Amino acid sequence: MDSEEYSESDSSYEDISDESDSDEDTLDAARNWCRIDQENLAPPPPRFPFSGNPGLNTRMDSSSPIEFFCIFFDDDIVGYIASETNRYAEDFIEKMI
Repeated sequence: MDSEEYSESDSSYEDISDESDSDEDTLDAARNWCRIDQENLAPPPPRFPFSGNPGLNTRMDSSSPIEFFCIFFDDDIVGYIASETNRYAEDFIEKMI
């Protein structure tokens, strides 16, 4: 896997985190405290029964451990973990010098 591919995703992550910081500033400014009338509380939102089918939604004929691993860790995730591990190792080695 190419490390440039993941540096692009890193920059998009930084953009997202910058946006969330500005959202937090906006939320802080919008938080005005007020009294709550305990006698006239708003009704709680309705609760809907869960109708999904929990569990793994894939069929596996030969359930080897590597097949289960590959369901959750595709090549992109493994490549990202490898590039971040290598980046950490480079930073660590630079600090040791």
